[in-house]
Amino acid sequence: MKIMKQLVTFTIMVLGVSLGFAAESSEEKSEPERDPMTGMIIAEDWELVRNNCIICHSPQQFLRQRGTRSTWQSVVDWMQKDQGLVWLVDPELEEKIVTYLAENYAPEAGNYRRAPISATLMPPNPYVSETRKEFEEKKAKGLIPKDVKE
Repeated sequence: MKIMKQLVTFTIMVLGVSLGFAAESSEEKSEPERDPMTGMIIAEDWELVRNNCIICHSPQQFLRQRGTRSTWQSVVDWMQKDQGLVWLVDPELEEKIVTYLAENYAPEAGNYRRAPISATLMPPNPYVSETRKEFEEKKAKGLIPKDVKE
């Protein structure tokens, strides 16, 4: 009987400590401060991002997205190369913008979009048109150069 009381007491102590740690960790996860006008997280260099990015598009364009440093860098590179982003030429400014985005809009655990499935692993498309079939056959036979996009 004495051992049973000790076991119950020990179990209650362990549960109490566990609940205390759980309460502490939930308190630590507070919402970051946000700019009321844009909804952007207020952190180091957030104003640089606001002043350079919302010239062309709404902040919702990047607030809804998540990405790693390389993802954000590739987005900036794409905008510079293909979308007419010509004024962002200072490497230091570009680095600060990418760092802000990577630190504040990074992928969240369990909320990350997976990479597309390779075409070789996909089942045949039952809705492919006759024109598409003809194009694929010609491309496979080498009648259309490999670098031609659909």
